[in-house]
Amino acid sequence: MADKNNSRLVESSIKRTRFLGHLGLIAGVFRELEVDKLIDEKLPKERDHKIPLSVCILAMVLNGLGFIGQRLYLFPDFFRNISIERLFGEGVTREDLNQYAIGETLDRIVKYGPTKLFTEIVLHIMNRLPIPVHCLHADTTSVSVYGDYQDEETESIDITFGIPKNGRWDLKQFVLSLIVNQHGIPLFMNTHSGNASDKSTILEAIKSLKSALSPESKVYYVADSSFYTDNNINNIGKSFWISRVPATINEAKELLTANLNLKPLKSDERYSFYQTFVDYGGVKQKWVLLLSHKMKEKKEITLRKKLQNELEKAEKSIKKLVGEDFFCEEDALKAAEKWTADFPSIVFEKVDLKTVKK
Repeated sequence: MADKNNSRLVESSIKRTRFLGHLGLIAGVFRELEVDKLIDEKLPKERDHKIPLSVCILAMVLNGLGFIGQRLYLFPDFFRNISIERLFGEGVTREDLNQYAIGETLDRIVKYGPTKLFTEIVLHIMNRLPIPVHCLHADTTSVSVYGDYQDEETESIDITFGIPKNGRWDLKQFVLSLIVNQHGIPLFMNTHSGNASDKSTILEAIKSLKSALSPESKVYYVADSSFYTDNNINNIGKSFWISRVPATINEAKELLTANLNLKPLKSDERYSFYQTFVDYGGVKQKWVLLLSHKMKEKKEITLRKKLQNELEKAEKSIKKLVGEDFFCEEDALKAAEKWTADFPSIVFEKVDLKTVKK
């Protein structure tokens, strides 16, 4: 009888076990920075459920660290063995985090504007923490989705086919633009239709964040070559920016093929550089050409291997061409021209024709 009572006590104690783990740190920072107060101010409750929307958003943040991809009605299961009251406050139960409360929160976020809310939270945190914004990196990515997603005109984004960055041309997608500081902390995020162009989305993201930052902030916006168009550099306004010039621009082609006097980079001997000033798109700017000596060596080795393979193929092919008979000299010259077109790396020093009458 005593053994049965002891086993019941053990089972009861196991059922009452709860933990916080790393989730307590996130909830603590959430309240320490008063993000919950900002959310409740921007998103007051509109329906009759027990908990405020700030608690639901914190729950979704914690849930996103390992329980994503589950159905919404399973949301409370994530907090089955977690101390709910210590995370969210006295009187809050996991049943309060039901699909109706979470669904209402998602609806309110959409109604208010996800990008607007995210930016306001970031700026709110930046006023309380020394987050540097000297270099801001802007880029986009595509997120593929499954399902039909019928083509309909909506006020929001369109889930449609575009240029996938993961190679899934068979799936529809949406585009996500993101700006982070030099430490990788996200400061701006927005979603776009699946066929949106990087040339427009990156500029849109930069201008949106630029309007929210303090005017006196000296910020360098860093983006890849998709940002570099004459339209973008004209419309970005008075700003500092760093980008890669596309090699398709005529001025860049001339610079890449020119015989330049490169100088060694003092901070890193592996590189040499050449700088010049250009006036592209009506904006005066500095172009810097960098040469990586290690990359140059690798490319030279690859080029030598390629030329060697072409030379071996050319030697076999030329033996066959030399032993072939043609009806006339014109046919022989045409065959020689075709051969040089097939092997552009090989050049004839001279072409000798031997005429034999048969």
